[in-house]
Amino acid sequence: MASTSTPDHRSKRPNANRFGVFLPAILALFTIATLVVFADHERAKQVRISQRTSASEQLATLSARLETNINGNVNLLQGLVAAIATEPQMSQERFSQFAGQLFRATSQLRNVAGAPDLVVRYVYPGSPNEKAIGLDYRKNEQQRDGALMARNSHNIVLAGPVDLVQGGSGLIARCPVYISVDKAQTFWGIISGVIDLARLYEDSGLMAADLDVAISLKSNPKASKDVFFGKLDTFDSDPVRLSLNLGYNTWELAAVPKGGWAQHAHVVLFRIGVAVVSLCIISPLIWAGFLMRARQKTIVQLQRREDELEKTKRTLEHQSLHDSLTGLPNRRYVDQMIASQNADSGTDRLAFIHVDLDRFKEVNDTLGHAAGDEVLRLSTAKLQTVLGPEEFAARIGGDEFVIVTGGRDPEQRAIALATDVVAALAAPILINGRECRIGGSAGVAWQSNAGDDLHQLLVNADISLYEAKKRGRGRTEIFSDELRAATLQTKQTADDLILALQRDEIIPYFQPQFDATTLRISGVEALARWDHPQRGILTPDRFLSVAETINRVADIDACILEKALFQATRWAALDLIVPQVSVNISAQRLKDPTLLTKLRNTPFRKGGLSFELLESISFDGHDSALQEAIKDIKAMGIDIEIDDFGTGHASIISLLELAPKRLKIDRKLIAPITTSHSQRRLVASIIEIGRSQNIGIVAEGVETFEHANILGDLGCHFFQGYAFARPMPAREFIEFAGQRQSNGDILREQAMLA
Repeated sequence: MASTSTPDHRSKRPNANRFGVFLPAILALFTIATLVVFADHERAKQVRISQRTSASEQLATLSARLETNINGNVNLLQGLVAAIATEPQMSQERFSQFAGQLFRATSQLRNVAGAPDLVVRYVYPGSPNEKAIGLDYRKNEQQRDGALMARNSHNIVLAGPVDLVQGGSGLIARCPVYISVDKAQTFWGIISGVIDLARLYEDSGLMAADLDVAISLKSNPKASKDVFFGKLDTFDSDPVRLSLNLGYNTWELAAVPKGGWAQHAHVVLFRIGVAVVSLCIISPLIWAGFLMRARQKTIVQLQRREDELEKTKRTLEHQSLHDSLTGLPNRRYVDQMIASQNADSGTDRLAFIHVDLDRFKEVNDTLGHAAGDEVLRLSTAKLQTVLGPEEFAARIGGDEFVIVTGGRDPEQRAIALATDVVAALAAPILINGRECRIGGSAGVAWQSNAGDDLHQLLVNADISLYEAKKRGRGRTEIFSDELRAATLQTKQTADDLILALQRDEIIPYFQPQFDATTLRISGVEALARWDHPQRGILTPDRFLSVAETINRVADIDACILEKALFQATRWAALDLIVPQVSVNISAQRLKDPTLLTKLRNTPFRKGGLSFELLESISFDGHDSALQEAIKDIKAMGIDIEIDDFGTGHASIISLLELAPKRLKIDRKLIAPITTSHSQRRLVASIIEIGRSQNIGIVAEGVETFEHANILGDLGCHFFQGYAFARPMPAREFIEFAGQRQSNGDILREQAMLA
């Protein structure tokens, strides 16, 4: 895919070579430095591994000694537990005898206590531990959890260090005691022994180790309150670690060598030698670089002049191929790209996305051209955000852009990109402090085969864009053969319609309306038909949308109005009773400045002509020209009806302020009333609104007499639909109306409705 810009060389070659001449020296220096750093790093790494291995082995030995000494103390306590189990009611003296035997063994026990029912009753030695007698573990916050855990778990629980009631701190071993009562094991209490931490540390070798050791509770080894041996800093010095599980608590042991981890020895001589060798290698390279740089300076001026000329050439070329407002490629750029791609026999296929801003003209007309330019710049920025690296957007017209993408399979990317573009353009933008929603539509087309003509591809994208705007804007349409055919058909229809207006092929068909009470003809609606010489009679759905695109709806309205009034004159001459003729009129026709003049010069009976306005026409008072036209029309004695009521978005208040003569309930609301109670209630509400305001209600699409019966019961005033009469040409209507004026037909239909 072609690039959207030309590379800018300017003075890059001299600048690059200014440093490039020293590149060999720089590479040599970098290589040597890398090797030195790597060697130093590896030596430091090996030293650290050796130190950590040694420290880990020493710490493991200390941990094993700690665990052995603690277990030895616990085993001594278990002997006392066995004595209590055989003699649960022993005296303090007896307790002291047994406990004294424990203290004769090598241990770190500081004192022991017996607590029947968790209340300390025995202590050894007596002094200075007597003040612990009477301590209720259940009421002591510091020791309660450990005591209860020993009781509940039936296991020995080690806790600590803790502050002791009799002073100092230590590691407490709590052994639950169970005795046999009536052949059942009953909890007697606990035996607790305090292990002197200072002696434990000394006997375990912690004080004489070649390591700085710190011990903390496992829960948070870096919290100062939990470090009970050694320094907190040890945990921050990348120590080796071991965990010691004591049952109730877990200790974290950390150690570093005394004085910290040793740094590897400086290799001054090695580095000096490397520096000398490096200088010998690099110096000639640097000298060669200076010689090359001196040579370059002699040609800089010539290169600069050449670059300036090239820059000017690129600037002129860029300006000729790019839009000055947005900076995007322009139509000429796209044409050149198409020409070059058509000559290319590559395998990639291209896709074009034709984008048009939906409401750009409104902003440009109301806020000025400066605001319009800002819209184009902001829209360009939005487009750039969704483009891929190999894609580009071009501005080919006022508010039209083309996005080019491609690849071996461009379909999915083109669809996704078009969707992203429409979504990006839908976001609001600020213009002169006002929030505006511009929106955009996109048409997508891609090559079926690589090498397909790109001029036609651009036309196809334009066809897709036209379809997107026709279907409501703010959407994406993908080109297809069916769309091409439909576009050609639409164009043909538009051409034929222009000729049809010249050849007087637009004719009225008349559908009678009936009084809901008497079933007499109360009026007739003139409906547009196209008497096509090849395709026969065409209904509005076959040509009205095309008429809107070529702004010929007002001409059709004028034609039908003129012919309907002519037929009304014929009916009067034939003594046919047709109280009123209703003619559809568009907003475009209402705003026609010649409408009122033509109406004043056209003879019609006041009250005998009614204009039907679609509810979708805005009646909210924002369009003063529309409101003034309706006011003048009513002053001339022409009634106003609201057509297709219930399908638009006008408010009830604005409709009532319009004061229409009649409301016509749309056939979509009438059709389901025979089966849907909710729909029937909705129709009843509309009828009630009309009756309360003295507005006549006409039900369209009355297809069966069941519909008529229900509508009559709801209070509807007039019926219009196939149950009574289809739309018919003028000649057939004269025959139909003449027959309807006979009493026999009316009585027959009354019997059918009964």
